[in-house]
Amino acid sequence: MPITRFPLRDEADMPRILDLVRNMPVACRHIIDLPWRLCALVDINEGLDAVFWEDSDGKVIGFAACQYVWAALDFFILPGSEAQTVATDLFAWANERFQERKWPYPYWVEFRDDDLERQQLVKAHGFLNEVEDRYILFQHAFANLPLVPTLPAGFQLRSLIGEQEVAAYTELHRAAFESTSMTPEWRARTLRMFPYRPELDLVISAPDGSLAGFCVGWFEPSRSIAQIEPIGVHPRFHRLGLGRVLLLEMLHRFKSHGANSAIVETDVDRIPARHAYESVGFQQVHTIRSTKKLLKPLV
Repeated sequence: MPITRFPLRDEADMPRILDLVRNMPVACRHIIDLPWRLCALVDINEGLDAVFWEDSDGKVIGFAACQYVWAALDFFILPGSEAQTVATDLFAWANERFQERKWPYPYWVEFRDDDLERQQLVKAHGFLNEVEDRYILFQHAFANLPLVPTLPAGFQLRSLIGEQEVAAYTELHRAAFESTSMTPEWRARTLRMFPYRPELDLVISAPDGSLAGFCVGWFEPSRSIAQIEPIGVHPRFHRLGLGRVLLLEMLHRFKSHGANSAIVETDVDRIPARHAYESVGFQQVHTIRSTKKLLKPLV
């Protein structure tokens, strides 16, 4: 049966991609926060760095995106008789795309510690045997969910005010993560990306009107699972309890939307973040492992 690869043309293709993701095993990464990650693609509307595969009936059976921000390949392949054909073309496309961008480093594939099928798949397609733990996956089942604490005087919890606050958010995000990866274009795309929910895009404003903290939530009703990605507080406002307020407010909103649980990830070595999640009731359930692919220069 013929299988055809198409470029991801724009945000309008997202509902079809998310239909594929909803049929993937729960062990797959980014089945909840994929819209956030795809907004990082500079060329999302040019169809250069994200593609999908259709079978002869027009059903989406595969998807891949080269994520330069994280030096990673995100991909989903629907289990079935055509999976191997999709995988062969998928990894060939990814290698070529990273090489065309003159990518000077290896690129990574990440998988949950219990996703042995994915680990074996990437090994068969030239990824190294070396595997390392990179992230911790926490889950909260909303049992004994604490109340949201009161903010310090003068601080206000609210939703982001659309595109007019994108620039301010970008500055806050960069300060919170000590990184320049976030751009106004990326953040603006999230506001248009299905299934973005403004009520799950929280910020805390300081008494001087500046943004002090943020927390973005993603919810997948078909799985009743939600995810926090990302969350951060400006270094000027650390130790005021703002992160705890954001976490608990988001968890309560997830529960009111019908979620049965929420997940969040953090780097293995981010001990303060790990303690913050555990302090509100998150429990570590998995590690996220990774392996890399070495690229040969294009001739």
